[in-house]
Amino acid sequence: MAQPPNSKEILLDVKGLKKYFPIQRGLLRRVVGHVKAVDDVNFFIRRGETLGLVGESGCGKTTASRTAIRLYDATAGEVQFRTRALATNGSSERQVNLLTLDKDDLKAVRREIAMIFQDPVNSLNPRMSVSEIIREPLQVHGIDKGAETDEAIIKLLNAVGLRAEHMGRYPHEFSGGQRQRIGIARALALRPSLILLDEPVSALDVSIQAQTLNLLQELQKEFGLTYLFVAHDLSVVEHISDRVAVMYVGRLVEMAASEKLYGEPLHPYTEALLSAVPKPDPRNPSKRVPLEGQVPDPANPPSGCHFHPRCRYAKEVCKKETPALREVRPDHFVACHLAEELTLVGVG
Repeated sequence: MAQPPNSKEILLDVKGLKKYFPIQRGLLRRVVGHVKAVDDVNFFIRRGETLGLVGESGCGKTTASRTAIRLYDATAGEVQFRTRALATNGSSERQVNLLTLDKDDLKAVRREIAMIFQDPVNSLNPRMSVSEIIREPLQVHGIDKGAETDEAIIKLLNAVGLRAEHMGRYPHEFSGGQRQRIGIARALALRPSLILLDEPVSALDVSIQAQTLNLLQELQKEFGLTYLFVAHDLSVVEHISDRVAVMYVGRLVEMAASEKLYGEPLHPYTEALLSAVPKPDPRNPSKRVPLEGQVPDPANPPSGCHFHPRCRYAKEVCKKETPALREVRPDHFVACHLAEELTLVGVG
C-alpha cells in the first residue's frame, strides 16, 4: 500500500500483517485449519496523531493492534517502527522491523511502546499500591532511581488528575475512572512515543468516558504521544481520532481522515456502520442500512471480498477477486471494486 504524498513522518507502518490461529482436533492435536484473525492488514500512523481502529466485535481489530506491537507473534508481515533506543551512527532515530527484533533489542524498544487496557480492574495488580504499579515498568527496565522516581510518580499522578496522597493506596480504593487514570499514569512512566489504547473507556460510565477522552487528548499534546485507539463505539472514535481505519473479518476495508470517512464513506460496510450511529435529534432518526446474513466465519471466509454476501451493491467480480486496499482519493484508502461507482451516505 503506497503512503500518501506530503505526509508527516510515519512512526508505525504495518504491511501485510497476518495472524492465524491453528485449529487443532483429535488426541494428537492435529492442525486441521486456521482462524484468520488478521489477514493481510496494512495501515500506518503518523507521529503525533490518533488512528482509530474500528469494527464489529470479532473483526480482528484488537488482535491486529496487539500483533503489530508484538504482544502476539505474527504469522507474516512487517511492522516498521521509528525508535530512539536502537539509533546508531549519531542519528536520533532508527527504523526497525518489530517482528524480527531479538529479545534484547525488543526489550529496549518496548520502552517506547505502551498499552492502556480495557478493564481498569483486571489490568491493575490488587496487591500493589499505586506507587508500586507506576514504578514497576521502571524497575523492569532497570531505571528506578529511588527518591527521584517518587517525584516523577507524583508528577504523573498530577498529570492524570490524581494526587500525591494516592501513592500508598490500592486499586480497590478507587472508582473505575480513577483506576483507569492509574493505568494511564503507568503507561506514561517510561515516556513512550506510541500508546495502544484497547477500548480504554468502554468499561466506564458515559460521563466518565468524556472526562477520560479529554484527558487523553491533553496528555497527547503535553507528552507528544501517538495513539492507536481500538474501539467499537463510532461516536467515541470520531471524537478522538485524526484518522479512522475500518476492519471487517480480519481485513482492513477503509482508512481515511475522520471527517472524510464519517462524511463521505467509500465502502458499503462503513456506510452500514455509520447508519447505526444514533442522531441526537429524535425528530430526525438515523436511516439504518440493513445487513443481510451473518458475519462470516474467519476460519472459512467467503472468496473474493469478505463482505460480498451481505453487500447490497455486490457484483460478480466481488465474489471472485479480493479487492486491494488502494488510494482512491488523497489519503483515503478503500478495499472495494466499486468504490468509484457508488455514492454512499455518511453521518450528516
